[in-house]
Amino acid sequence: MPAAANGAAGTDGELIVIDGDVAYNFWQFKRTSTTTASAASFGAENIVTGDGWGSKSPFLGAGITAVGASQLGGLLVKDEVNDGSIDHALQLVVDSKLVQSGAIGQAIASDGSSASGIVKEGQLLAIPPGTPMPAGLSKLGQEVFTALQKYGAYVVDVAGGTTNIRAQANAFDNATMTALWHDMGNITPLLQGVSGGSGSSGNGSSGGSSSGGTTTNPPTTNPPVVTNPPTTTNPPTTTTPGGSSGKDTTRPTVQWVAADGPGVKNGTGTVHLGDTVYLTLKFSEVVTVSGTPTLSLDDKGTATYVSGAGTDTLQFAYKVAAGQNTADLEISAYNLAGVKDKAGNAVNVSGAPHQPAGTLAVDTRGDTTAPKVQWIAANGSGLTNGNGTVRAGDTVRLSVNFNEVVTVDGTPTLSLNSNGTAKYVSGAGTNTLQFDYKVQAGDKASDLEVSGYNLAGVKDKAGNAVNVSGAPHQPAGTLAVDTRGDTTAPKVQWIAANGSGLTNGNGTVRAGDTVRLSVNFNEVVTVDGTPTLSLNSNGTAKYVSGAGTNTLQFDYKVQAGDKASDLEVSGYNLAGVKDKAGNAVNVSGAPHQPAGTLVVAAASSTGSSRQTALVATTDLAAPATTAAATTATAASDTGTSAAASQTSSNNWFGGNVSGADFSFGNRRTVGYPGAQESGAGATSSHGSTMSRLALLDQYAASSFATPAAISGGAAQAWWNNPAQTLAKPHR
Repeated sequence: MPAAANGAAGTDGELIVIDGDVAYNFWQFKRTSTTTASAASFGAENIVTGDGWGSKSPFLGAGITAVGASQLGGLLVKDEVNDGSIDHALQLVVDSKLVQSGAIGQAIASDGSSASGIVKEGQLLAIPPGTPMPAGLSKLGQEVFTALQKYGAYVVDVAGGTTNIRAQANAFDNATMTALWHDMGNITPLLQGVSGGSGSSGNGSSGGSSSGGTTTNPPTTNPPVVTNPPTTTNPPTTTTPGGSSGKDTTRPTVQWVAADGPGVKNGTGTVHLGDTVYLTLKFSEVVTVSGTPTLSLDDKGTATYVSGAGTDTLQFAYKVAAGQNTADLEISAYNLAGVKDKAGNAVNVSGAPHQPAGTLAVDTRGDTTAPKVQWIAANGSGLTNGNGTVRAGDTVRLSVNFNEVVTVDGTPTLSLNSNGTAKYVSGAGTNTLQFDYKVQAGDKASDLEVSGYNLAGVKDKAGNAVNVSGAPHQPAGTLAVDTRGDTTAPKVQWIAANGSGLTNGNGTVRAGDTVRLSVNFNEVVTVDGTPTLSLNSNGTAKYVSGAGTNTLQFDYKVQAGDKASDLEVSGYNLAGVKDKAGNAVNVSGAPHQPAGTLVVAAASSTGSSRQTALVATTDLAAPATTAAATTATAASDTGTSAAASQTSSNNWFGGNVSGADFSFGNRRTVGYPGAQESGAGATSSHGSTMSRLALLDQYAASSFATPAAISGGAAQAWWNNPAQTLAKPHR
């Protein structure tokens, strides 16, 4: 478990930990020390063989959502967003007022209870094919719209007063999530029911006729988050006669108001200075917005309109300021002059509700207690549970945990007994800050510790500065800093050849072919300049990548006239290659012959195409020994499985590979930035239900197998398919 891994902000405290092929889902996860934590419940699911859903009998809940699904399947993850495509169904947390009781489809449980609800948990919703994308969506909003149209989203839980998409909390910044929250005001009204599936958990079904235990699809005319679709089959002029002209003169009214935000559950909670509350207003019909309407609040605050024009639900944001206090937040006045229905009628606020459901207290007076440091942990390359030795050039990540959420102004630092300094890098808005210490020449300590906390810019939400009296200074474990003792030159351990048409280093290459030579050292090396390898074929292999790892990559492009019965390195030209202490490579006794027999023929290849893209290997460490070839099954983007031959040594960098089969130095993963063992995290946003994602060991970016999206003539077959699972094809 990463030392700084903790549950997401809010009462649910979600955390996902991925170890190998298993995703562990925690609910109300709380870090209690560097080595211990508590959680109210957890579930586990294999990301390769599972489908993301729990099983009822015997009970094998895949995760901690209300429906029993894993939070990983269907989670909006930043790494895939960066790739420009979300290739799986998403998870929706729907306003509790809209969710009926009963679990349907593949859901095994439900906490829906609304008698007037329009969806059930486990139901698949989607945007109908051909629906145009709303204008003005953010980049992420556009990707979400596309995914909802191709794959849809499952209702997995309920929320108070709003409908959210689950997203990775420790990767997206607040601005991105805020933009998406605004986008959802235009996207969610477009969703329609796709399928209900068969009932489960003994909680009934979605309605409609059934045959053989299968329930037919519910009507698709009602969107999941509004009681009236934005475009109605009846023209607005027929809703109220209004005289002989038939003109609509009926004013829209406010039906209900709901409060939501970080730390608020079903409208209940306490917010403090700097917190943001979101107020959702539901109208009797679709409304338009001009200007910036506001809501006056009983604590002297103001909520300002942010999104929802063109729907029957508007969202307002209120940031708590100093001196604003109330036992139960309510609207003291509606300032909706710019809000009108499509016929131009202004809102009638007579009799409008002013009190959101629940008890939402605003308290900016009571917190005068300074935050304190609870623990400090060290992590980094070559360290295990804080134990190890670091040298010049190494980076140590120090995680400092506080007893409450803190904000950061400026760049706080930690003074260290090694004569070094750790600088703040991330964590503002959480209770754990991350500091990086890059070891410099001359730094030395038998056991690294913090000699001084320089936290002038670190405060809690009430503005109280940190009290470092009694703060721990010693990270767990023994972390030695030694920059003077390393005088040993690095050595070459092995060399391996790979390339198109080669198997375990065996094969024949000709003019125009490229051979990748991997040179492995007994420690991490740096590179200055462009080292080369002289070859017995009269050719030269040039350095291409690997600096900062213990394996460098060299490419040799065969030229006309090059010839060798078995390719080998005739000379190492490694003047610019050194270890972190500056020691040059000792090539005495270095191996020159790659495993296998690699023939370099004088003639060029003809009549065949052997161009195979090589996998980039900058951050990968090849195994030190040759292993037998294995066969992996990889799924294509269209969901079709194809067998791909793969070896774990000499053919390690070429062909079709699976992330789950990679070997990583220092337990790094192919996973997502900001969520590795350092545990760096970003603040949770108001607009989406967020899950923290901690990645350990190997992990393939795809999770849980699913049928791929189908378009064209077969679209209707998919549209009626209740068996869609929660994520994209596993590769």
